[in-house]
Amino acid sequence: MRSQMLHRIAFFAVFTVFAPGLSAQGVLTWKLNSGEQLNYVITQETDMQLEVAGQRQSMKLTQVMDLAWKITDVTATEARMEQVITRIRLSSSGGAIEAFAFDTENAAQDDSPVARSIAGVFGKVTNESFQVTMKNNGQIAAVEVPESILKTLPATGVVTEQTLRQMMTQSAVTFPSTAVVENDSWQSNQTVDVQFGTMKIGSELTYRKRDAASGHAVITIVPKISIVADESSPQQVAMKSSEGSGTIHFDTERGRVVTSELDLTMQMQVSQFGRNIDQVVRQRTKMELAE
Repeated sequence: MRSQMLHRIAFFAVFTVFAPGLSAQGVLTWKLNSGEQLNYVITQETDMQLEVAGQRQSMKLTQVMDLAWKITDVTATEARMEQVITRIRLSSSGGAIEAFAFDTENAAQDDSPVARSIAGVFGKVTNESFQVTMKNNGQIAAVEVPESILKTLPATGVVTEQTLRQMMTQSAVTFPSTAVVENDSWQSNQTVDVQFGTMKIGSELTYRKRDAASGHAVITIVPKISIVADESSPQQVAMKSSEGSGTIHFDTERGRVVTSELDLTMQMQVSQFGRNIDQVVRQRTKMELAE
């Protein structure tokens, strides 16, 4: 059961990293050019504290993902791109699950059962091109899942086509159509179906200032996460509480996110086969544009 939860947390992180971005004082807009490629590196460190039958266990998961945006076409209102996960590195220590290290560029380096299981999931999405259409304000208008992934989704047992589309479509933040000034805020709401129910993410974003050194817009983000359980699922997951905060730096001249960081703490309870597992999950995520 914990192995399945590890898969879901890691997989969810792949598609809910800080999606398309922000701008400073003025109208929030992306400025992408046909033929260019944006390379992002997303690093996520997750610390999990588990309590099972009165016994406390700790586990740490580190994930590094390379994500390429290959811009293929740009109009006055939107951009079309190929989004490709080019590499994923995972490592874990502590907890009941054996320590492992996994790298999609060297999948044979760890032949443990957990690493093989993870390879069966992440190997399906790495180096595949998702066709994504994004509006200038960051709204995702369309997502096309590669046919090769659709053929293998049932075998993963972790995600479905609908889940992939939701993750890719609703991970983007939608921005106001009017100009913003300091301390203006707006809301972003996302819904993602998962095996144990529906995950809802509501975030408040606030434009704070223009950084004096870089000239970048500085935006803060405060997320709240809740779970609506699927009562028919054998595994019940309840979100007891969640809190977090983050900062996004957006280059208004070039129209793209440069860095974004988020610290998130979630308290959850997982129930299955009459056993309850209390979890405290702390995640620190950073996304950087590789120049």
